[in-house]
Amino acid sequence: MTYLTENLASKGYVVVAIDHTEATFKDAGGFQSTLLNRSLDDLFVLNELARLSKQSDSFLNNLVDSDNTVLIGHSMGGYGAVNVAGAGYSPQATQLFGTMAGGSKALLKRSMGNPEFEASIDSRIKVIVAFAPWGMQRGVWNAEGLAGIKIPSLFVAGSLDDISGYENGTKAIYEGTINSERYLLTYLDARHNTAPNPAPIEALDPARSINEYLRYADSVWDSRRIKQCEPAFYNRISGLLP
Repeated sequence: MTYLTENLASKGYVVVAIDHTEATFKDAGGFQSTLLNRSLDDLFVLNELARLSKQSDSFLNNLVDSDNTVLIGHSMGGYGAVNVAGAGYSPQATQLFGTMAGGSKALLKRSMGNPEFEASIDSRIKVIVAFAPWGMQRGVWNAEGLAGIKIPSLFVAGSLDDISGYENGTKAIYEGTINSERYLLTYLDARHNTAPNPAPIEALDPARSINEYLRYADSVWDSRRIKQCEPAFYNRISGLLP
């Protein structure tokens, strides 16, 4: 998502892009690691930023205002952002995915109604932006859990999202966050890649499957057209911050 992070940084934001352990091409692990650790990674990095901003020998010394944080994520990144913002996982999710994520007790720590989860909701995070957040169509959240999001939220999705779903996915999350000042940006007929980073040169190799290119592209929307919507998007983020 360098197209997005670099643009935000050029406007004066301190931007951190997380290489989530076991969730990159270089060190891809089992899906269970992402299920459990995505939101934990987000909170860990925020704490590290706050620590480094007060460390005299750090290049971030006095540079970071961690009390005004925006959390942005696409797909599983959106899944993590929704959880960190206050939507605890549903009992159904704990039952279905608990054995995958190191046991139900591990996932329960991030579930609705758990005092440990409620205590982890971080007031420094003021806004979330979730591109095609995964999980709603799999029962990860319910109405009670989504009502736990009480900070402004911007959701971005394609109306034909084939990974996270739209009507039963991102749109359902948007409709369920009843305690949030929320917005939904929909790209008609777009699929999952509504946060399109330019495809690397390797993905353009004719010898590779077209699916490698489609990791970064959409069959209907040209990524340049998607980015034409972004000036308003950046302004919306700025407007939601204190």
